[in-house]
Amino acid sequence: MADVVVVVGTRRGHEGVSAAEIRQMVGRAGRRHGGATCEAYVILDDEDLDDIRDGMNDPAGYEVKSSLESCDNLVFHLLAEVCGGSVSDEQEAESWYSRSFGAFQGLKPNFKRAMAKLMEYGAVEENPLGYMPTKMGTIASELYFHPADVKAWKDNFDEVFNMGLEREDSAIAWALGSVPVMAAPGDFGKHRFVLSLCKEAIPAGLEVKPGMLTKITLWWSALGGPSVGRMRNQMLGLRDDFGRIYRALLRMDKEVAMWGKEVFFKELESRVRKGIPVHLKELCKLPGITKGRADYLYELGVRDRNGIRDIIDSIDGEVDEPFLNDLRGIANGVF
Repeated sequence: MADVVVVVGTRRGHEGVSAAEIRQMVGRAGRRHGGATCEAYVILDDEDLDDIRDGMNDPAGYEVKSSLESCDNLVFHLLAEVCGGSVSDEQEAESWYSRSFGAFQGLKPNFKRAMAKLMEYGAVEENPLGYMPTKMGTIASELYFHPADVKAWKDNFDEVFNMGLEREDSAIAWALGSVPVMAAPGDFGKHRFVLSLCKEAIPAGLEVKPGMLTKITLWWSALGGPSVGRMRNQMLGLRDDFGRIYRALLRMDKEVAMWGKEVFFKELESRVRKGIPVHLKELCKLPGITKGRADYLYELGVRDRNGIRDIIDSIDGEVDEPFLNDLRGIANGVF
């Protein structure tokens, strides 16, 4: 492996990387395999020097604990075993757990409580044969989501649809972001005002629970809402992961909730992927109309193909020729 390792920077985006992780990077890159000792250099800002130096010398920073110590982590992994058919009662859960790192460390989880949590999330049900997965639990397991989040999405969209808020992007962002497990950490910095804008935009009757506003705001931005500044990478991460969420929502629609909203979710997937707000979605369906072009037309009062016919002559010379040609084609019914 390498004789010299150089780690440039100790931040990922705007978040600090722990000293333990930096040391792990160095160790992986510089394993000896019989050679001389590797030299490692870490280049960092002065403001991070003391924290990294102290972290490198703190043995507690390298203590490894089983993730199954947390009940939320335990039920996530336990659900996969229930869905796979290897666990149907608490005794089989004990047998499965006995091979884990947590068991090696002497941790003794409460499987009765864990199963009760899974039933609370609607992920498993108990019958004479033991614990069996529900359709919602199968969706969560197969798409690798925590069952608490899947239940939250189901409950949230129940509320949005019952209140008739499908055309309110802030309500959709609320439904996507009000989940207990999927994390979206970070600091908005100079864009903290967007949090207040988002909270004010959420329709009355939708409760913003503590700790949820950051995720809701990021989803609002992903749907074409305001910029979130240095939190853009976190927003893009949510957008990239929406494919899995979309598949979960479609399956819940068909197998669990029976909302009859397949067309809505398909449009939502396209809008999230392209960052198109709801008021521009009809214009963006027209050939050649991008989000930027749609925004320009909307400001002129255009809402559909007929609106383009009304303003086509007045904008001759105001837009570039390719855009004008596309508008003429739409207005004349060429495409």
